[in-house]
Amino acid sequence: MRELEEFEKMLDALIESYKKLREENKELWSRVKSLTEKVNNLEREKKELEELLENQKKALGALVERLQRFLSITAEQGLIWNEKEDNR
Repeated sequence: MRELEEFEKMLDALIESYKKLREENKELWSRVKSLTEKVNNLEREKKELEELLENQKKALGALVERLQRFLSITAEQGLIWNEKEDNR
């Protein structure tokens, strides 16, 4: 009879341990899901920022080209003077 009581206690302890581990597992999976969503959001945000940066680079490049053409045209027409030439 004593062996049966010890076995029941051991079985109860195993069941209790299983319940705790199952709850811990549930919490950990919840955290994994939450962190996975955060990672996905950050990756999406990173992609959006990279696209924005690329668009800004293109826009800036286009502005620089326009400015260079403008300066070239005005220099050819003599609308821009060189300070060094004026000081001579």
